[in-house]
Amino acid sequence: MNQRSRLIWRCRRGIREMDILLLDYLETHYDNASTEDQNTFEELLEETDLDILSWIMEKTSPDEKYTNLISFIRESATNSKNIAN
Repeated sequence: MNQRSRLIWRCRRGIREMDILLLDYLETHYDNASTEDQNTFEELLEETDLDILSWIMEKTSPDEKYTNLISFIRESATNSKNIAN
C-alpha cells in the first residue's frame, strides 16, 4: 500500500462528517502543504476521533501544534458550505 492510500485509509474515521473534512484536506491541500504541515496532518490522524471532532466543532481547544491546521480545516469547510449555498 502506497503512502497516499495509507493516508486515505487513515482519514476514514467512521464519522461521515469527519471523513469528508479530512479527505477534503488531503485531496485539496495536502500535496501543496509544507513538509511540516504534512507531518502535522499525519500526526493529527493519530489522535482520537472524539478529540478531533471536539477541536473542529470548537468544543475544546486543540493541542497547540494542531491549532493552525484545525482552523484551516474548519475555515475550508465553512467556505465550501458558503460556495454550495
